[in-house]
Amino acid sequence: MSNPEDHLDIGALQDLKEIMEGEFETLVNTFISDSRNKVEELGHILQVRDADALRKVAHSLKGSSSNVCAFRLSEFARQLEMLGKEEKLDGAEQILESLREEFSRVSGILTNNL
Repeated sequence: MSNPEDHLDIGALQDLKEIMEGEFETLVNTFISDSRNKVEELGHILQVRDADALRKVAHSLKGSSSNVCAFRLSEFARQLEMLGKEEKLDGAEQILESLREEFSRVSGILTNNL
């Protein structure tokens, strides 16, 4: 099992938890469910090779990931966003695969920290 610190800024996450109190669980659950949908959507977008949709969905995922201190997930989303912006979809599948694995790890860590 990898170290949670490799995937999330645990200190910043704890601060967020203290600030948000009861709302933290809602934030995490909303992030997980919305992000799961976005990750699935990214797969469909790559199948139809829609660069603009890739840029938009990846941009949204990048922002929500950074809101929950998931810096690696946010970075993978940023890479997909840039590919969409440049309309270069070669290599996007590999990044999406990394993003999927990272989302799975982050979801588990966040769920365990509620």
